[in-house]
Amino acid sequence: MKKTIFTILAAAALVMSTPSCSDFLEEDNKAGMTADLTYSTASGIQGLVSSAYSFARGWYGKEAGLGLSETGTDLFYYGYDNKQKSLNTYNITAESLDGNSSDNASLDHYWEMFYCAVDVCNTALKYVPENKVIAENLRSRFMGEAYFLRAFYYFHMVNIWGPIPYNSEPQTEIVTNPTRLSEEEVYNNILDDLDKSIAAFQAANYMIKSDGRANYWAARALKARVLLYAASWLGKTDLYGQAKTEAEAVINSGIASFYDNYADTWSMKNEDVSKNKEAIWGVTYSADIKTNVNCIPKRYKTNASGDPLDYNSLITRTGYSRGGSAMLLMFVSMWNNGASDLGNNGKETFVRVLGESTSTITHFKTGEKVYVAPYYSPYGRGFTRYLPSLYLWSVLEKNRATDQRTEATLLDAYTIAPGLAGSSKNYPAIQDTAIYYCFLDGNSPEGQAMQAWAKGRYRIQFMSGGDIPVYTSSDPATAKPTEAAKANSDVYADGRYNSYKIGGWCSYPGIKKFLDDVYDPTYPTHDISSRDAIVLRLAEMYLIKAEAELGSGSASAALSTLNQLRAKRAKTGMDNSLKGTVDINTILEERAIELCGEQQRWFDLKRTKTLVDRVKKYNAQGAASIKEFHYYRPIPQAQLDAITNLASAPGGEGFWQNTGY
Repeated sequence: MKKTIFTILAAAALVMSTPSCSDFLEEDNKAGMTADLTYSTASGIQGLVSSAYSFARGWYGKEAGLGLSETGTDLFYYGYDNKQKSLNTYNITAESLDGNSSDNASLDHYWEMFYCAVDVCNTALKYVPENKVIAENLRSRFMGEAYFLRAFYYFHMVNIWGPIPYNSEPQTEIVTNPTRLSEEEVYNNILDDLDKSIAAFQAANYMIKSDGRANYWAARALKARVLLYAASWLGKTDLYGQAKTEAEAVINSGIASFYDNYADTWSMKNEDVSKNKEAIWGVTYSADIKTNVNCIPKRYKTNASGDPLDYNSLITRTGYSRGGSAMLLMFVSMWNNGASDLGNNGKETFVRVLGESTSTITHFKTGEKVYVAPYYSPYGRGFTRYLPSLYLWSVLEKNRATDQRTEATLLDAYTIAPGLAGSSKNYPAIQDTAIYYCFLDGNSPEGQAMQAWAKGRYRIQFMSGGDIPVYTSSDPATAKPTEAAKANSDVYADGRYNSYKIGGWCSYPGIKKFLDDVYDPTYPTHDISSRDAIVLRLAEMYLIKAEAELGSGSASAALSTLNQLRAKRAKTGMDNSLKGTVDINTILEERAIELCGEQQRWFDLKRTKTLVDRVKKYNAQGAASIKEFHYYRPIPQAQLDAITNLASAPGGEGFWQNTGY
């Protein structure tokens, strides 16, 4: 593993040196003539281009980025101790909370991070053409990567904040009077960068997946996504045809293909984005968790001693001592959600491990020590971040009989470790299942029959109703996670169902496609993962094509394209096709089934202008507060405090705050 140290000059930033991921070349790169000399070498220019990727690790696979892209939508509620609840309740402010991690949208840190990333890309675009040491085709490839990444970072910014300052050159001085470019202008610049990226990759004949580097087909896939966003959000319907063209080209390119078994897409055996069949491009992490050190650069902002500050722990997860993806922890229940009902005197029957010295559980009846370390990680930690909305659970269940994606996505049963059968005071007939989440009304005749069957065997939690409901209602418009399951002394005399740990905000069906399914004896109890983040994959190209066809006025063509994808996801021998008329809600439902949790949903609802409507229909945690102005995030107060041209009104002369904040 290698490391690079590079100079960052961001919009309204300071000059400093900062480390990036340990994947890259070690090089001390300073400003001025030293930069000219450093970037004239092969190692210097390689390190510079490589370092431009590191900022993406601050967004993909990280809790803070996940909050801004999945929270406050129709698909997820916040859990018991989610650290970004304000994003779901739409009580967001412009306040720059900096290091606070109790309830922080981290918008100030992302504003800083993305502009730093852009500046590194701009530096690469300046120095790569001047480097005469590397071969011409490598220069072309590096230019393709730099244009791709600049487009990639600006794409995130324009979709978060709308009109933004746009820098196309390396920043050499602090800017105190920035101007905001219109969204249409920013989109035009992004598409221009992607065209340049595509041309550069074509000149270099660089069209393969390799080590997480961008390539020709990744650039065309990103262009398809950008065109779709511009068409839907800006109302530029002429771009739908172009989006379809790009998506079709990627589909037919052979750069990616489907696994016969959808679950294989998410197996840790296939997590390497350069080898995953369906992946087109993604953000990489080292296979050795310990070597993911400093995989996110330090901030440009410094302390009184001039040392660079750290980004918020919601972004760094385990700080700068270890990096990696936190996705395995974000969508699962609390590890000790058993409270007292699954074990003996409060000891959980399954998955409790605090370290090597306590990696065994004593069998309740036999007294045998049972080793449980490999079975711990799939059940989360002592916190809960995101749980599926009733709407998401509903659409997954609707397709269960015919579609592979339901069983590969939904974690609806928690199991005990092998060797612990019968080891439960309250469930003496327990065999393998510890908790089962049942998509029924527990008060219905079917639910009551299921509850009677489960008694003594395992804990059963119903969608609503019954002794332990996950949600307060069976109506998606009013359902919220239960915060304390009701006591039922007739069933269990000790009243332990009053425990907050059994309420739906702590104990719920999880999303399992991001879990580590390959046991690593070195890290039996993961708190971070080496999983790469797939950012662009083949299924999305079908979804883009279908939506582009719908936007171009051909609902029948959209239906055909959706059914091509659904045929790939069908269970063997099952008809998984859609019938009837396709509209935007059909597209959004299919995107929910396919892409849930992949850091796209908030942007999907924003660009299709369905955010407010769908939150009111499907997310009771946010329904009361969401307003039209929430289609934009607030400009961080730290940025407003640093400028001299603050406008008196949104859209006025100078630099303004977004409406509503």
